Amino acid sequence: MDYFGQFYLDSEKDIIITLYKEGKTLRYVLRTPHHTTGNLITNLAHLCHLPITYEKNGYKMIEGQIPCYIDGHNQQVYIFRLGNTKVANIYPDGQIDQKASIPAIAKTLMSQTKDYDLDEFKTLVKTYIREEVKFHSDLHTHRNANLSPDLLIALGIFHQIRYPYYYIKKLNLSLSASQKRQLEMDRQKVAKDYRDSPLTGKYLDRRIDDHTFINFAELILGNLDDAAENIAKIRTSLAVMKDGQAVFTNLEKVYLYRYVFTKGIVSEKKYLIDDYRKLQDYRNIPDQDIVKALAQILKDSHNPYYAHMNLYQNELLWVARSYQAVGVTYAEISDTALVKKSEAAQVLQDIHEVMPAITQETGVTLRFLAAMRRIPLTIVKDAVDHDNYFLENLNVLNAIAKDPYVAGCDFVGEELNDIKELKDVIKAVVKLTKDIPSFVIRIHAGENDSLPDNVLNSIECVEDALAEGDTFPHMRIGHGLYTPSLKTQKGQKLLEKIKAHHVILEFQITSNVRLNNLSNLKYHPLKQYLNEGIACVQGTDGGALYGTNSIDEQLSLERMLDLTFDDQLKMRQVEDQIIAYSLNAFEEKMAAMPKDIAIADYYNKQIALSAKDIPLSVSKRHLDPYTLFKDQITPLPTHKIPLIVVGGSFNNITHNTRLRAPETALLDDLIKRADPSKVFFVIGPKLTGYEKYVLEHAQGFDIFCFVPSLLTASEAQKLKHQNVKMRVSIESSPLGVYKSFTYEIFKRRQSIIIAFDGNSAASNLIQDAKNSSYKSRTFIDYHCRILKDKAKSLQGYITFFYDGDHADSMLHYANTYYRALSHPEEQKRKHHHS
Repeated sequence: MDYFGQFYLDSEKDIIITLYKEGKTLRYVLRTPHHTTGNLITNLAHLCHLPITYEKNGYKMIEGQIPCYIDGHNQQVYIFRLGNTKVANIYPDGQIDQKASIPAIAKTLMSQTKDYDLDEFKTLVKTYIREEVKFHSDLHTHRNANLSPDLLIALGIFHQIRYPYYYIKKLNLSLSASQKRQLEMDRQKVAKDYRDSPLTGKYLDRRIDDHTFINFAELILGNLDDAAENIAKIRTSLAVMKDGQAVFTNLEKVYLYRYVFTKGIVSEKKYLIDDYRKLQDYRNIPDQDIVKALAQILKDSHNPYYAHMNLYQNELLWVARSYQAVGVTYAEISDTALVKKSEAAQVLQDIHEVMPAITQETGVTLRFLAAMRRIPLTIVKDAVDHDNYFLENLNVLNAIAKDPYVAGCDFVGEELNDIKELKDVIKAVVKLTKDIPSFVIRIHAGENDSLPDNVLNSIECVEDALAEGDTFPHMRIGHGLYTPSLKTQKGQKLLEKIKAHHVILEFQITSNVRLNNLSNLKYHPLKQYLNEGIACVQGTDGGALYGTNSIDEQLSLERMLDLTFDDQLKMRQVEDQIIAYSLNAFEEKMAAMPKDIAIADYYNKQIALSAKDIPLSVSKRHLDPYTLFKDQITPLPTHKIPLIVVGGSFNNITHNTRLRAPETALLDDLIKRADPSKVFFVIGPKLTGYEKYVLEHAQGFDIFCFVPSLLTASEAQKLKHQNVKMRVSIESSPLGVYKSFTYEIFKRRQSIIIAFDGNSAASNLIQDAKNSSYKSRTFIDYHCRILKDKAKSLQGYITFFYDGDHADSMLHYANTYYRALSHPEEQKRKHHHS
C-alpha cells in the first residue's frame, strides 16, 4: 500500500495517524512512538474498543480500514472515527479535515496510568466553540514557553544559534563523522581554558561540554541523514515530559533546554557562509511544519519591516502569529528580563522597534508583565546574588513601569514559600506604581495545596501596602486553585475581599494537570467561583510548553469541568473589559512617552537614576546547615536500599499528621524484620509524625534526614540534638526538599517509598519516583485521601496498604533491589511498549 498522508490527534505530534491507500481502500495506523510505557496507546485502544497489534520492533499500534462514503454532492469522502466520535473527513485528493483531537490533559492522564477513567466525551474533543463565548486573550503566559518546539527549531536554524555539546550528549543526538571530529577538536581548545579550574570529574566535563558549541543549522542541515531522529529528540526536550505528569524539577530542566533557543546566541561559525541566509538545504528537512516555518522566515528576511530582526524580535513575531492562528488578539507575557539591569533596556528597545509592524500584520496586541521570581530557579540560583536580588528587580521596575508595553508586574516561580515573606517587596511595588492607574499586580498563588492561605495573604499584602486614601490597584491571581474551603469562615472572608477589590482569578487547567498540581478534576474550583460572581479568565501558562493553546484550553475547560455556555460567557465578558481597558491605557501611556528617544539609552539612564535603597526585611531563613552540622552531613550509603518514609514533613502548613496504631504497628514490624546491613531509612526535615516515629524506634539503622539549604533558628535547634545523619537539599525551603530525593535517590538507584501522609510535596515526591528511570516501588496509605487521589492517577505503579500487614511486600521489594545492587546493569530499567 502507498503512503497517503498523516495527521496528529494532539498538538505535540505524539499520537500519529498515518494513512495508506491501495486502489479505493484507505487504511490507517495509529502510533505513539514518543511514549515509552505503552500506556497511552493501550488506554486509547481500550476506550475506543479497538485491538492492539504490534510492529516488528515490538511497539504497539492500532490499525484498521477507513470506510468510504458518498456525500450529498456525489463526492467520495473517507470518514475516520474513533469510538463514536468523528475524528476526520479525508478526501481522495489528500485533504484532511480534522474534526476532533485529544487535549493535553487527557493525553497526560492516559500516559501515566494503566487504568484510565475519563470517558470518550472528555477524551476525544470536537474542536468547535460558539463564537459568542470564544476567548480572545491569553492573560497568563510566560516568555520562554510560548513557542512550539517546531518553531524554536526553525528559528534556531535560521538565526544559526550555537548549540552546546552537553545537550548533544544528554539527548544522545547523532553526529556525522566530520561534526564529531570538529566538536572534539573544539572541546580540546575549551578544555585548555579550564586547566586551572577547581572543578573536577563530571563537574569539569559538564562545564567544558557546556562551552563547546556547534552551529545549530550545521547540526541539522549538515547531517540530514539523522535529522528526523535528532529533531524528534530535540522536540521532546522542549516540552514537559511525555509519559505522565511532570513536577517542577522537570519544568526547570525543560526551561534550560528552551533557553538555548529563546535566549540563543548566534554562532561565530556560519553555515553556508557565502550566502548563509538562503540555507537551501532546509527543504530537505524531514518535517513539513519546520520546512514551512523556515520558508516563511526566509520570506520575512526580505520584508523591510522584518529584515533586520534579531532572534528575540523574530520570536515575538511568531508568538503573535501563533496567537493569530487560534483567534487570540491580546496577550500579556511575563518576562523576568524586564527586571534585570543587564537586559531590561535592550528588551524594551526590541519590543518598541517591531511591535507596531507585528500588530499591523497579525492584529495581535502583546503587552508584558515584569516578572520577579519569588525564589530563583533551583537550577541557576548559584549565579544569583541573594542580597541584591529583589533590590535590583525593584529598582529596574521603578525605571520601566511607565513604558506603554509594560502592563504590570508578576510574582512567578514554584510556590514553595509563604507569600508573606515577600510582604516588603509587594509593598514596594504598590508604592512605586501607585501613580500608574492601569498597572496590574499579578501574583502566582494557590497553584498547589502546600500553602492554601497564599491567595488570601496575597490580597492582604496589597491591602497592607496602601496608605490612607490610596486606591486598591488592579490585581490578578494566577492559578487560585487551592484555598481554604469557600464554605468556611476563612473562605467567606476570601470571597468578600476578592469581590470588594475586584480581584480577577486566572485559570490554566492544562498546566495544573501536567505539573502534578491537579490529578482529580472534580476538585477544580472554577465553576464554584463563577457561581459566586467572581471575575475569572483563562490563560495558557505558556501553552506550547504544555502541548496546548487557547482553543484547546477552552475546550478542556468546557469538557473537563462541564462549563456551560453561560459560564463561558461570564469569562468572555471579563476578558473583553480587560482588553478594552488595557488598549486605552496603552494609548495614554504612549502619548505620555518622551518622543524621538533611543529607547535602550533612555532606559539605561532611567535605571541608573532609579537606583536606591528600599527597606526589605531579612528572611528568618539564613542559617547554614553545612556550618552547623558539618559532622553529621554524610553521603548516602551506596551498598544499601533506601526506605523513604513520608508522613510529617511533606504536609501543607495547616496539616498535622496524627499517628494511627495500625500504621505504627506496620513500622514496628518493618523495623523488627529488616536488615540494617541491607536497608537504611530516609526522612524529611520536620521530624514529626511517622518520620519522627522512625527516628525514635529504628535503633541500629542508618537514618538520613534531608534538610533545607537554609534553616531558621527553631529548625536548627530541633535538629541539634538528634542522632541523625544529614543530607542538605538544593532548596532553601522545606517544601522544596522533595527535589533532592529525586537528585540523590530516584535518579541514581532503586528505592522503597512508604507514604503515610502528605500534600503537594508528597505527591511531587511520589510522581518523581514514578518518572525516574530506576524502577522503585511506592506504598501509599489508603486512609490518606489526598495521596489516594494521586495514587489513582498512577494505577499499576502504586501499592495501597490498609490496616493489614504489608511489611512482607515491602521487604520483598527491598531484598530484590538489594540483590540487584551487585548487578547494576540490571537495576536501571525503563518500561517499554513491548
